Amino acid sequence: MSFYRKYRPQKLSEIVGQAHVRQTFANAIKNSALSHAYLFAGSRGTGKTSTARIVARALNCLKPDSDGEPCNECEICRDAIDGRLVDLIEIDAASNRGIDEIRDLKEKIQFTPSRAKFKIYVIDEVHMLTKDAFNALLKTLEEPPAHAYFILATTEPHKIPETIISRTQRFDFHRLSEKDIAGHLATIAEKEKIGFEPEALALIAKQSAGGMRDALGMLEQLGAGGKVSVDSVSQNLGLTRPKAVEDFVFALLFSKLSDALATIDGLVIEGANLIQFNKTILAKLREIMLTKVAENQLAEAKKILTMIDEFTRAGEELKSSVIPQLPLEVAAIAVCAENSNDGAPAMVTKEPAKKKSPDQTEKKFATVAQEAANKKVDPNAEVSVPIVESALPQVLGKIQNPTVKMALKSAKILSAKNSEIEIGVGSDFLIGKIDNAARNLLAEKFAEILGRNFQIKISRAEIELESAAPEAPDGSKIKPKTIAEAAEGMFEEGW
Repeated sequence: MSFYRKYRPQKLSEIVGQAHVRQTFANAIKNSALSHAYLFAGSRGTGKTSTARIVARALNCLKPDSDGEPCNECEICRDAIDGRLVDLIEIDAASNRGIDEIRDLKEKIQFTPSRAKFKIYVIDEVHMLTKDAFNALLKTLEEPPAHAYFILATTEPHKIPETIISRTQRFDFHRLSEKDIAGHLATIAEKEKIGFEPEALALIAKQSAGGMRDALGMLEQLGAGGKVSVDSVSQNLGLTRPKAVEDFVFALLFSKLSDALATIDGLVIEGANLIQFNKTILAKLREIMLTKVAENQLAEAKKILTMIDEFTRAGEELKSSVIPQLPLEVAAIAVCAENSNDGAPAMVTKEPAKKKSPDQTEKKFATVAQEAANKKVDPNAEVSVPIVESALPQVLGKIQNPTVKMALKSAKILSAKNSEIEIGVGSDFLIGKIDNAARNLLAEKFAEILGRNFQIKISRAEIELESAAPEAPDGSKIKPKTIAEAAEGMFEEGW
């Protein structure tokens, strides 16, 4: 039996999330204050049908508990669970959507229940009914017999006529939180003796988009191997490695087009799901944009918004593109061109630069570090900016973290004292990449080279872009822009 059927909730207290629904029905059942018709609205996998069945059993249970919950042990409950109770009528409106089916319902609803106290009609995907079928249902729904209750379920409430909605009590079933889904998955994995990494269950919960049924399906599929790991989730669902996402966004923010295109090529070779990758990029850009808004950096937030527009458009085109990666490549080129050029984009007349191999950046740092190592630094000399600048390449050569290296790639030494070194980087985004652990590591490496201890301070500074200077129409070199100037110029007319 599939997990979503095997572990379907059997009592109101077992429904994950939807606290407002659980509490309201518990009180209504306990106090015999149920309405004759309900509308359950919400996306798939949020518990609409399960709740409808629990309410149906609670109304007819021969031995309900003090909280109004069904016992699930009496004859009526067992027949309802096994699908044998004739007084619990479930109708799939997707395949029974015409007026004839509703007329049949109207005729049979007048008969008293065969075995239970009440007849319960659960109409799933009720929005699929035709206009004539809704009209036929209307009068019955307004004045049903005393022994009849209706529960209508839908994923698209906007398609239901207002005349129907006004005759029901509506409950909106919210998407489940990732925390609730991951917790429920962990409970089921333990019962099924499936090993798991908590991060893997969190990843499944995130991909389920708030639907428990989808999450249980993924757990069942991935748990067949005996253990659910982050790698297995990523491989089976076609997810992208977090580092690839981080590298790609970093390349976009600083117009490293060759790096961005190399990342896309790598994903194609790996067989990654490019549509899912694009969604992950949009989620990351949204996170950065909201951070900039919270920091009142509206100009930078607007820059991110432009990037979001490009990749939203790419997401639509990915669904039908003849060349799978082309929409992503076009979006990356558009973003990097806006960040790098001044004025209208010029036609490309040169051969495109060769894409960097994955280890090219590492080789560059190793070469610079070796050249700097040949320049001996006198540890007894008074610390000054030039001395620290000469030591910086050696320090970067000793650091293994590529994110920190990239963040400091275009850094400059702002000040140097016997107790503190102040390093300037080009944006708050880069400052965020250099956490306390990275600063302590920098201090340690500077101490090894300069023979004394320092406090490392990271500050915002105007840094010239490292890319080659573009040519003006007359053939002269244009002075490189600073990162701040490039961001501001991006919104000038003609970009």
